[in-house]
Amino acid sequence: MLEQIREFGNKKIVRLLFALFLVIPFGLFGIDYYFKSPVGGDTIATVGSTRIGQQEFDNAVRRQTDQYRQQFGANFDASMMENPEMRKGVLDRIVSERLVAVGAQEAGIRIGDKQLAERITTEPFFLDPNGKFSQKTYEQIAKQEGLTPAGLDERLRENMRLANYREAILDTAFVPRSTLDNFIRLSEQSREVSVVILAPEAYAAKVAITPEQAKAWYESHKAEFTVPEQVRAEFVQLSAEVLAAQAQVKPEEVATVYNDGNKAGRWGQREERRASHILITVKPDAKDDEKKAAEAKARALADAVRKNPKTFADVAKKESQDPGSAAQGGDLGFFPRGAMVKPFEEAAYAAKKGDIVGPVASDFGYHVIQLTDIKPERVKSLADATPEIEAELKKNAAAKNFAEVAEPFANIVYEQPSSLKPAADLLKLAVQPTNWFSKAGGAPPSLGNPKILAELFSDDALKNKRNTSAVEVRPGVLVSARVLEHKPSEVRPFETVQAEVQRRLQREEALKLAQADGEAKLKVLQEGKEADLKWPAPLAVNRQKPGGLFPQALDAALRADAKKLPGYVGVSTPGGYSLVKVSKIIELEKIDDAKREGLGTQLRSAVAAQDLEASLASVRSRVGVSVRKDVLERKADGTAVQQTQVPAAPRAPSKLGS
Repeated sequence: MLEQIREFGNKKIVRLLFALFLVIPFGLFGIDYYFKSPVGGDTIATVGSTRIGQQEFDNAVRRQTDQYRQQFGANFDASMMENPEMRKGVLDRIVSERLVAVGAQEAGIRIGDKQLAERITTEPFFLDPNGKFSQKTYEQIAKQEGLTPAGLDERLRENMRLANYREAILDTAFVPRSTLDNFIRLSEQSREVSVVILAPEAYAAKVAITPEQAKAWYESHKAEFTVPEQVRAEFVQLSAEVLAAQAQVKPEEVATVYNDGNKAGRWGQREERRASHILITVKPDAKDDEKKAAEAKARALADAVRKNPKTFADVAKKESQDPGSAAQGGDLGFFPRGAMVKPFEEAAYAAKKGDIVGPVASDFGYHVIQLTDIKPERVKSLADATPEIEAELKKNAAAKNFAEVAEPFANIVYEQPSSLKPAADLLKLAVQPTNWFSKAGGAPPSLGNPKILAELFSDDALKNKRNTSAVEVRPGVLVSARVLEHKPSEVRPFETVQAEVQRRLQREEALKLAQADGEAKLKVLQEGKEADLKWPAPLAVNRQKPGGLFPQALDAALRADAKKLPGYVGVSTPGGYSLVKVSKIIELEKIDDAKREGLGTQLRSAVAAQDLEASLASVRSRVGVSVRKDVLERKADGTAVQQTQVPAAPRAPSKLGS
């Protein structure tokens, strides 16, 4: 299938680029989820007749973790992915993608071979420098994904099919102008507010915590003082970067790339020359007397303009028989070597600036040439370009070598499970030690992958100190690890955390006092009385300019009844209890087209998202969705939460055509 598109050129592409093309249209999960139907006990959810497996879910969690790690860097705490709500969000998105697949199937959406071929052959990631499809790269990527080229065709076809289903829904989103204007007025409306925060610190002196109260609070919050089990490990990492550092490049390979790049202008600007000419045309097969007459005329013109070079442009306009340049006084602009016919180029590049040469014979006739300007060559030397070329060649060699050594690496860490040294010695890798870390956080980035963490903290790894399998922690990076030491989890004794317990409990109680006092003052204010508060100067705030207000306080201020001013609202915030006085409503004076266009796009996107959600809800009700919640959370006694199921409703006709 689609073999015709594989007759195009070749090009090596970094696997990451393919991942971007493949993964972005499918959110966090990729199209492989639509081709895998796990069977057996690892099924954690079903959507209609399709299943979602444990490994599929773990991979999705890993992708989400990697995305957050790239987004937030050192500020990211991998333990947040252990939160049941976070894991539920990941599973919900997988389910949604499956529902999209079902919806597309019900709608009869199809992608033909021609349509698919056009998409693949125009995708920039698959084009070589000549703009042609790379068969070699396509087949290499298919192999890396465990597919035949035809299998990869079908993956991409499914990608397009689901995208078309989404677009069929999203493109129908419509927002009336009146609705849009009301939305703009509300979103742009500002309010003048004054805020008084009743901080818990002001009430702390009124709170006395007894040792018995602190002990009781500690007992009910023991989980918060539990030190999770930890390991100290070592690992080896196989990556294209490591292999690139090991690769050797020959000087002649560098020279070849440099010369090819020089021809393509890669290393800077080659010398260019600007010239004007007067052309007296004569055909190559013309009679000798015609050629002699043309040459004589050209020579006479050359003699004339040499005597008075300033007249060259005027003479060219009157006498030149080149319709393309005569009107410009014969000016041909700047040109590099190879842009003109050989005799013209040789004469122009042999002349000095200001020289008038000729007549020069070519297949077009006789040229009188005036060299008007020179742009000197500004090209990076071979020596200067060598580091860049070497890095490129090493990267290409490493990409090829990685595919060849990945399997031996995986085999040796499995076949010799008691040590990582054999794998390290085989591929000249470093065995890297770690500090202590838990499953929830503290692991080095290479070990932050959910799958490798799960293996490291498994009974086999902890008790027998066996190597983990070779895990692909991110595209093009394989890691195997081994536990060196293990510390079981333990609850920190009350005596070591007593001061912290007392501080936290005191703040909790102070917050309660602040809230009670704030609510009492709010009631007085709402009755139209004074509450002995010193209000600061009012500040205009809106959604775009919150003015430093806590989100809860801003939301309360914008929701306050605008019909009765001043209005008073109160809300608990992380900083204490906030009392908000709304003294003025500032409406948007005029709605211009720029605002309509900008905010209209946002509102249409929101409406489109609701339409898509409603469509998927309809699909869900028809096909049924079953989820094993014990995958996300467990009861206190360790038993699994019972599975919940949404039964399928009678199937309704699809609203979408094929």
